Amino acid sequence: MPYRRRQHGQTILLVAASTFALIAMMALAVDVAMLYVRRTEAQEAVDAAALAGAKAFVTSGYTTNNNAVPPSTAQTLATNQAIAAGQQNRVAGAPVQASELTVTFPQMAPQGNPVISVVFARTGSPTFFARIFGVQSAGVKATAKAEAYNPQGSSTATAIQVAGVKPWLVPNCDPNNTSPPNSNCSAGAFFVDPTTGAIQNNGSFIGQPFNLTGPAPRTGPSPPAPPLSPGQYYTLDIPENPPAPFCTSSSQAGCGNGSGTYYDGIACFNPTPFTCGQSVNGPSDPVYVDPTFNRRRRGSLRNMTDFGTRCLIHQGPGQGQDTFVPGSFPILIQPGANNPNPALASAQYISRSDSVITVPLFDGKNLCVGTGSCSQVSSTTVVGFLQLGIIQDNGAGSGSLNTIILNASGCNSNPNGSPVSGGNVSPIPVRLTQ
Repeated sequence: MPYRRRQHGQTILLVAASTFALIAMMALAVDVAMLYVRRTEAQEAVDAAALAGAKAFVTSGYTTNNNAVPPSTAQTLATNQAIAAGQQNRVAGAPVQASELTVTFPQMAPQGNPVISVVFARTGSPTFFARIFGVQSAGVKATAKAEAYNPQGSSTATAIQVAGVKPWLVPNCDPNNTSPPNSNCSAGAFFVDPTTGAIQNNGSFIGQPFNLTGPAPRTGPSPPAPPLSPGQYYTLDIPENPPAPFCTSSSQAGCGNGSGTYYDGIACFNPTPFTCGQSVNGPSDPVYVDPTFNRRRRGSLRNMTDFGTRCLIHQGPGQGQDTFVPGSFPILIQPGANNPNPALASAQYISRSDSVITVPLFDGKNLCVGTGSCSQVSSTTVVGFLQLGIIQDNGAGSGSLNTIILNASGCNSNPNGSPVSGGNVSPIPVRLTQ
């Protein structure tokens, strides 16, 4: 059997070759899949870091070109927030290190919406089967960019869409400046240009006190109605259920939803979105002004304003709400004793708070057009949004609130494209661009 003797040992060679091929395929399958997972983890880390950095632009008021917040300060804040958020993530089971994150700023206001870029890079990430071929480790890298989108009066601006808006329609009247004057108001200038949406006076109103009060009761047999004072709001009926409001204060003693649409809109988060240029009080508008504020329900609505606000900001008998540090730029928020989040309540400063709200702006004209005490209300449109920090509710059925202006966003009268949404508690959406 000389032929068979010549084939002895071939099986061993075939097994060896097959084993080598099998290991190669395992290296390709396992190590490549492992690197893909690590790349995904790294991308999640830089996405979170970039969004946190962009949010720092919003909370600092920098997106309004506020001169009180220089670019260097805004960059420092954004960098700190980005690194802190990135370090909350893990890649390949190991925490992300600050040294692995590179933060840059490709664009800053006023050249455009501020943009932050975050790059994660790690070398020496170990392999498994690929070590057989001398590949002991592989690098992991990921990049993300995010911007804080404020139209800023651009001729190509896209409208923004905001959820969680409070049911207070506020006139576009800035009590802290006199020029350019808004003739629709008893005093004050524009917060935002009603045509272009441009922020007025370089956002110098950021950080200034702002008192919200209900419109004065209208008396007299016929129009014209007197002009509104800055901060005199109209109460709104905003649809809910669906979508159902989210109430963080329902566990607080004496608080809870179900006391009416207006109350729920204050004490809770209403997901119904508001959009730049949205009509209010038109014949088919889902959002409308409650004309009874100046008549039989005036006292009732004011009481609901006070009660709902105290529940929203956790203002108890001994106060306990979050507080805003006056004169700080960016505006610092200190947690109150009644903050429902233990992690936030024990911090020195916080970047989010139930006391931060968004309200819509309108042109400021007195909407009462009927005889008597506002028996008829005219329609209007949303020309922008204010982000406010509620300092306290003045109580005693006043329906008035002491607030501080945190940010502003204007609406271009001719926006392009679909509305940009996001940033539920802020009129300045934060979005990833890469």
